[in-house]
Amino acid sequence: MMKFDNSLCVGVEQSALALGLMIPQRIDFDRAPHLLIAAPSGSGKTYLLTYLLGQLAKKPGTLLLADFKGVDFLALDGCQHYYKHTAVENALQSAFDTMQERMADPQPDAEPIYFVIDEWAGFLSLHPKKEQEDYKQKMASILMLGRGVQVFVIMALQRADAAYISGRDNFGNCIGLGTLSRESMRMLFPDDTDKIQPKPRGRGYLHIDGKGLSEIVVPRLRDREATMQVVRQKLSNGRLKA
Repeated sequence: MMKFDNSLCVGVEQSALALGLMIPQRIDFDRAPHLLIAAPSGSGKTYLLTYLLGQLAKKPGTLLLADFKGVDFLALDGCQHYYKHTAVENALQSAFDTMQERMADPQPDAEPIYFVIDEWAGFLSLHPKKEQEDYKQKMASILMLGRGVQVFVIMALQRADAAYISGRDNFGNCIGLGTLSRESMRMLFPDDTDKIQPKPRGRGYLHIDGKGLSEIVVPRLRDREATMQVVRQKLSNGRLKA
């Protein structure tokens, strides 16, 4: 069985950085699957997503980017695996169907699928309640079952509201940037809300199941245009294998 590297660097440890040390903070989807990110406008959510997309673009497998607003990543428009506005539904369906196919016919060497969705709450709010429940159920199934067949979710929102997220317990990794709402703090860090303080842009907290809470700083991108070019190439790759 082929082993894939499903780890990502999400930032550097703030306490070490204050001492002049650069200690990467990494998550590993094989140990704790999926990532939930909450960050109000102006807190650095898009920057963090770009940083993560750049890493995912260099990994084997398929990258799906669902961008509801269709603004921050508009430069990726036209790529086969870039979905904006209402087309987010197609990205969700693609990830869900592939997961079902893999469960019905397991392939030990199936490559990972990374499903990145920005502004899930905005997408849901566009639809009537019955459709919302259908989308939430599919997402909850991916969060619950995806790990076993190499399907992983990175979900980003301005506010992590329980009304839009089913299966919060299935997010093994949570990041909150900037000044979080009380709702976001309860959703992301239910056992540590008293420790959460407002942070400037690009700084916040990381919780990994089994490891607890740490403070992080999102690293600077050396060349955002070069990163976006690598992401564009990856999203233009037509592979999506069951």
